[in-house]
Amino acid sequence: MKIASLFLLLLSLIIPHEGKSEEAAISLDLINDAVAFLAGTELPHQTDHPLTQTNSWATHVKTLDAEFESHRERVLFPMSEWSNTELPSELTLGSTVRYMFSGPDILHAFHMFPSADTFVLCGLEPVGEIPKLSELSTGNAGRALGEVRNALGEIINFSFFRTKDMKDDLQFSTFHGTTPIMMIFLTRSGQYIKGVDFLKLNEDGTLTSKGLDAKGADGVKIEFSPLRFEKRKTLYYFSSDLSDGGFPKSGFKTWLESLPKGNAYLKAASFLMHESYFKEIRNHLLDHSVQIVEDDSGIPFRHFKADLWYADLFGSYTGPIDLFSEHYQSDLRAAYRSRQRPLAFGTGYKWRKGESNLMRFVRQDALAEIEEKAKESPEVKPETGTAPTPETPETSADAASPVEAAEPAAETDPPAKVEPTEPASAL
Repeated sequence: MKIASLFLLLLSLIIPHEGKSEEAAISLDLINDAVAFLAGTELPHQTDHPLTQTNSWATHVKTLDAEFESHRERVLFPMSEWSNTELPSELTLGSTVRYMFSGPDILHAFHMFPSADTFVLCGLEPVGEIPKLSELSTGNAGRALGEVRNALGEIINFSFFRTKDMKDDLQFSTFHGTTPIMMIFLTRSGQYIKGVDFLKLNEDGTLTSKGLDAKGADGVKIEFSPLRFEKRKTLYYFSSDLSDGGFPKSGFKTWLESLPKGNAYLKAASFLMHESYFKEIRNHLLDHSVQIVEDDSGIPFRHFKADLWYADLFGSYTGPIDLFSEHYQSDLRAAYRSRQRPLAFGTGYKWRKGESNLMRFVRQDALAEIEEKAKESPEVKPETGTAPTPETPETSADAASPVEAAEPAAETDPPAKVEPTEPASAL
């Protein structure tokens, strides 16, 4: 009797656990199929889903294929090449990237910092929810796909979201919020969703997991990688007020300060950190970044002190667009007149190639540490060959092999140092 009772006890412990694991695996299958449908890519687990046989989906696939291919050629490919050439791998590999005022734009952050492990995005746009294919039918699928194309149109064509348009698009869409858009960008970048956790941000800076319950969530954590890669990357998105009146009170500042120093990325940031009431987030990025990549809408040039930062200027700066004309930076204009380097892609509000600006600032102490390590270590020539291309997802979310991406950035000469006798605005 004792042996039988023990067996029943063990069986009762094992069966619920296995059922829960199976449920989680099925959920990820369904999530990735739904995202693939919205992204206009082949569904990894339901290749014969009825909705993929409709004319509306065929049109959606053709349209997004053309638009993403154009954007890759014009922006993403040259951006990745610039990143590999200009950003020291010692500062990007395995790093944390803070991308504030981002909206759901994981697309450009992922291609700018492909070797980073953690991405933290923040904006005012709602977190939203996980898309579900079960909520679509032949009657409403065409509308949902049209909403996706409308929401993605600006970022694909102009490389940034208009805040008001994005807020309206995400609020009234079939699948509202940033979560579906970020997942679509990841899928279109060859990634597979490995985990989703909606989060409650507490005032003390701690996070409370809500699992897959998106109701009332302040943030979302998405783990991803190519399907056959075991090593995962992590994306956080928080819907939070970054002004001085909201940033410290929400607990977001405390949570951000708990993360390691890393890289910051700023693009089409509405020049908010030029204002006195965004001082807290501006100072946080300056204090917790070893490298900052930004356009002129980010942190004003005058805040990069010559005794702390090296600076390199790329592209062209003639002033902001008319909407933000009051934020013209004469010191930045003078710096660009004296020295600038070419930029092979468009980015930010002046999104056309040849009109954009991009700046890279590196902490002097971080670069000095890299140079010191380089002196101590003998130079090793990299092996020739091409890194393998991630394979097409199969029919199981558990089909993985212990393979990691080979993605070190090319070594580069250190950026030019800002003269210590002058402010950073006088390169």
